[in-house]
Formats: sequence, C-alpha cells, structure tokens
Amino acid sequence: MGFLFNTQTMKDDKIEDMSKEERLQLEEQAIEALLSYGVKFSVPLKIEVKEPPRWIRSLGRVLPKIRDSWRNKNIPKNWNVDVAEVADLNETETKRIYKRYFHIKPLYLGTMDIIRKLTIEIDFDEVKLQENSIPEGERLMKYISLMAKIVAVATINCSEVANVDSKEVADLQQFYLSHLTASRLQKLCSIISKMSDTAGFTNSIRLIRVVETPQPKADRVE
Repeated sequence: MGFLFNTQTMKDDKIEDMSKEERLQLEEQAIEALLSYGVKFSVPLKIEVKEPPRWIRSLGRVLPKIRDSWRNKNIPKNWNVDVAEVADLNETETKRIYKRYFHIKPLYLGTMDIIRKLTIEIDFDEVKLQENSIPEGERLMKYISLMAKIVAVATINCSEVANVDSKEVADLQQFYLSHLTASRLQKLCSIISKMSDTAGFTNSIRLIRVVETPQPKADRVE
C-alpha cells in the first residue's frame, strides 16, 4: 500500500494468536491513532526520473541549494514529490521513481458531511450481493469514480474548498483514478470510513438523547 503510517502494528500470525478481546483492543487503538494523526501514504508517478542538467550538477557541488531547487518541469510545483529507490520486478537491480506523498489528516466535520453525502449516492444492497454476487459486483464497479472522489475530498479536508464541484477535487480525483489500483483505492476508502468514526457519533447521539429525554413525573396521589 505504501503507507508511511501503518495502522497494523503487528504481524498477521501474531494477530491470529490473540483473543477476541485483544483484537478488539488493538482495533480500537488503531482507530484512535487514525483519529488523532490521520494516515500518510505515497503514490508512484508515471513520470520517468529526469536528472538535472550537467551544468546544474557541476554548480551544485559548490552551491547545493541550486541543485536541490531544480525540479522536473513535468511535475507541478504544488506536489509533494521525492525520488525513491524501488526493486525492479523484471530485473535484480533497483530503479529510481518519483513518489507523490499525501497526508489525510484528522477529518473536519465539514469534510465528513461532504463524504456522507457522497456515500449515500452508492446504491448498495447486501441481499442482492449475496444472491447474485458476480453481476451485482460488476454493477458496483460503476462507483469507482465516486470512491476516488471521496478519497480526494478526504485528502483536501477543507469543506470550503473540497466541495464536490471544485476543480481541486476533480483534479485530485482524476489523479487517483489514473494512479491507484483497485486494492489501494479500497484500502483508502476503508481507512476513511474508520476515520469518520460513525460508531463514535452514533454512541454520542445515543448518550445525548438519553440525557435530553425528560423522565416521566410520578402521578401525584392526593
């Protein structure tokens, strides 16, 4: 997945040996970490790494700031991008690629409300999925673009900017559509769902209603 902040802190074999109570406690700790710090992740770019011109490399020996300030013109200036060494699947050597870094910070209430409005657009029926898993699964694939938009809104995390019609959301949504695999998109949506803490809000509403509900007065006996 490429996460810099890993919500799973233990190996799968150790988790399997844990009791149900221990697993619940671990999950609660992971959700609390998401709510407090958010999640960082990186996305490989489809741009070939380009080295600075020779004159910049030569001048950079004396003035490192000039070398470090050089940037591939194919990469927008507002992108947080770095060069990383990764293993080449077809060769034994490593190769250098560009990675764009993101940080989905703890969600603001306005962002969560936008995500809620987008989520209810998804027509999901568990019964239909169980009865006709293949055709129903294929039908749900049409929501891939909407899921990418949800991730974009969560990444921007500013209700004044991240409305569903903004150019910033559309650009980031298109970036995710062209750079994320299905499994990575699913994992991000799952994390965003946990960060929304629907269960926590439900419990809060339940507690508020209990506090606000007036207790019936006992009938007065004359």
